[in-house]
Amino acid sequence: MTQRPVITIKQVAEKCGLSVAAVSYALRGKTKISEATRRRVAEVAQSLGYRPNPRVAGLMAHIRRARGPSLGERIAFVWVHTAKAESRSDPFLRTVFDGARLRAEQLGYTLEEFWTDERGMKDRRLSDILKARAIGGVLFSPVMHEVTVRLDFEWQAFCCAVIGQAEWVPELHHSGHHHYHAMRVTLDELGRRGCRRPALVLDAQTNERGRRAWQAAFLVYHPQPRDAAGLILHGLPGSAAELQAWLARKRPDAVILHFNELVRRYQAWAPAAPGRVVCALRWSPDLADLPGIDQRFDLVAANAVDLVVSQLITNERGVPPVHRVTLFPGQWMDGPGAPASAPA
Repeated sequence: MTQRPVITIKQVAEKCGLSVAAVSYALRGKTKISEATRRRVAEVAQSLGYRPNPRVAGLMAHIRRARGPSLGERIAFVWVHTAKAESRSDPFLRTVFDGARLRAEQLGYTLEEFWTDERGMKDRRLSDILKARAIGGVLFSPVMHEVTVRLDFEWQAFCCAVIGQAEWVPELHHSGHHHYHAMRVTLDELGRRGCRRPALVLDAQTNERGRRAWQAAFLVYHPQPRDAAGLILHGLPGSAAELQAWLARKRPDAVILHFNELVRRYQAWAPAAPGRVVCALRWSPDLADLPGIDQRFDLVAANAVDLVVSQLITNERGVPPVHRVTLFPGQWMDGPGAPASAPA
């Protein structure tokens, strides 16, 4: 087989009639180089078959780490339709940001936070701010209050990735939680405790953001598939009496819930029943008395940083022709409050 010759950045520079430094800046999308020049350099590099050297990219990442994060290249962490106060106070969102920040620092980058809902902020204005600050990588936060996301963003100027599985228009690279696998693990663990009739309480909007994967896995892997659909409750009813009546009719030996507010409301409305296990699909330390799935969104966010950095290295900007989705299954947590074995 004939080995393809390696095209260097120096050859691209000679073909463009520019310095090596200017071509390097252009390929990394630096705004000190005009947009027309960046476009011309990208076209020449593509026509010559130029590919970044992964060893050099690794060396540069090492140099950035040695300099310390304060001097490293910046990646924008954009809080999408999330108030600054919520991003600061919500434990889940802090876990997400801390995981992303740690991974960025490991790779020699720093995260700079921005909020789409800040007073006077428009999507296009945010694009202009990022370009003015020479920030080429953008990491978007999970969305908390919607199913589909649309931003009027200048996509072609940036290397982007999304944390979470909400639908984006246009679609970008995603790093998210593997809801389907997590539900299967949950049902398997409940089965080991002898649970044969688990029920599922789903928040409708969260279920949609997760592409209905929880619901699908519950229906497929339920120990009694014919009864599974009737054991799904789409949101808690309007009163404790209604919830208790539903539980009396369905007689579940386990109840699977999502986030902690839903869990605590269920616990307040439904008295504990002997042998009935309650577990959380988004386990957190404040739910340590229950078993459930720790979604490990710190790792999800870290992988999203990797998606951005890989695009920065290869100068892949704009909306990807085929978007990638990387899913993490999470980790089962054995809450001390769960019985060793529920009665069959």
